[in-house]
Amino acid sequence: MKKIRIFALLVAASLATTACKDFLEEKPLDFVSPDQVTDPSVIANGALNTLASGAMFRYGPFPNLWDYDSDDATGPSWAFGDVGAGNYQAYWGIDYGWNGPYTLIHRANFGISQVMAMEADEATKKKALGQLYFLRGWAYFLLVRAYGAVPLLEKSVAEGTDPQQPRRPVKEVYAFIISSLKLAEENLPSTRDAGYEPGRPSKGAASSLLAKVYLTMASGSLSGGQVTVLGGKAYKLVAGKKIILEPQALTHTKTVVAGLEGLNSAEYFKLARDKAQEVISSGEYQLYSSHLEVWSLGSRNRGEHIWSVQALSNHPDFGNEISFFRRGRLDPAKDNEIEGGWIGTSYQWNNLFEKNDQRITDGVLHRWKMWGNNMHYYPLSDSLVVRGVDQSPEAAAKRAKYGYQPTDQSGLDDGRIARLRKFEAVTDNKITLGDFYFPILRYPDVLLIFAEAANEVNGGPTADAIEAVNKIRRRNSASEVGALGQQEFRSFVLEERRRELALEGDRRWDLLRWGIYLPVMNAIDIDENNVPKRRQQKHLLYPIPISEVNSNKALGGNNPGW
Repeated sequence: MKKIRIFALLVAASLATTACKDFLEEKPLDFVSPDQVTDPSVIANGALNTLASGAMFRYGPFPNLWDYDSDDATGPSWAFGDVGAGNYQAYWGIDYGWNGPYTLIHRANFGISQVMAMEADEATKKKALGQLYFLRGWAYFLLVRAYGAVPLLEKSVAEGTDPQQPRRPVKEVYAFIISSLKLAEENLPSTRDAGYEPGRPSKGAASSLLAKVYLTMASGSLSGGQVTVLGGKAYKLVAGKKIILEPQALTHTKTVVAGLEGLNSAEYFKLARDKAQEVISSGEYQLYSSHLEVWSLGSRNRGEHIWSVQALSNHPDFGNEISFFRRGRLDPAKDNEIEGGWIGTSYQWNNLFEKNDQRITDGVLHRWKMWGNNMHYYPLSDSLVVRGVDQSPEAAAKRAKYGYQPTDQSGLDDGRIARLRKFEAVTDNKITLGDFYFPILRYPDVLLIFAEAANEVNGGPTADAIEAVNKIRRRNSASEVGALGQQEFRSFVLEERRRELALEGDRRWDLLRWGIYLPVMNAIDIDENNVPKRRQQKHLLYPIPISEVNSNKALGGNNPGW
């Protein structure tokens, strides 16, 4: 048997009756040859650990590649000057979008062959295989959305697969993703099964991801149809001063995603609806009662968190910089001033909400210390409340809730953006490598998949589709949606995804799968922080790494425009 060096880490998890314990527990088995490993779980761990590594989530390539390039993300122009401004090849982490998933695919493929050949407990083998099939399917889903047609490696290079592989059609890649996730469904345990380890992929996670894959194929292949998006110009200049504009309802006609032409979109909407309904009917997942409860430490890997990237606080291998980038860390040396927090959401995003929606009352940081120990507030529209000019009961309640003081400062600049408090869900917010569990699949996503698909299947929203959306809105203290037509409901669901799943790696892909990415981005032109949102046809796909184009002669060149 061919020997390669594997760095395997045992991962253990246990769920107490009152709280989740840390998922990762390290026990190194360094420089071990595959024929010395007899535990299928170790093989699965080796693949799972790819997510926490520098190849993916540790230092920012993921999920920054997903979130910087969208209509809602904003921040300092220096931070958004590459991938956030459409200059993909200037971003230091751009190649990780390709290399990370292929590393995961290699480890999953090699692990599958190793586990199948093992003489071990069948239940343990089955669980390990399910995790490996799931990771392989998810990795290819990342690739096909980002790059279109890609090489399809059904076995690892270590097993003799020629690395010189041509790109396979998009539909073939999706077919392989579906087959991998169906195998994962067959092998993975339910979260209710004895021996299930919280934090690992489950049968419900495989079904949820499969529903998302079906929905992506369905919306991407739909020919015709319109979507109304709240957007447009972010500001106007009046006497040289920026004035924030309310988002405008702009209706865009969708285009078909390249590679999905001719697919039966109705069939895949039905598959998405039915698979999402299967997850809903299982009763395994429930919404938390409030926005803040979703993001408490005790809620990790429970309730509505179907599958998240696991992490360990301040750990050189399993920590990540997600909270540091998105919320910012408190600097003890500077009286807990915020350092970091370079990616947030724009005023357009903040203005999508009703005033009592918990996602902006509790979900956005309203007051913090920054830039020389000064206290800052957000949003700027609270200026009369902060200064005490507004003496209404509502203003008084705001001052009490957020702690506003008349000396607090604000303005239109790249430091005072909507910092989402979901990223406060870390054990220690004073460090750089935190333990934020990045949510890959959350139950609201499944509810909205069901609502969107049911609307398309039935030519308009069903009562169940409306209720799926309203469950999320009631939880967030938002008004319920009523009777809408098909196009109105389609647009509302897409906007609700924008509100609920903000900076969770979905918005760019939602715009792309509906074929409206270019008009939505170009309608903004440039946002309030001078981040260019203008995009061209080439931006529909990421550039393949030059090293891959040069080394794989069967690849056939880069994506158009790159």
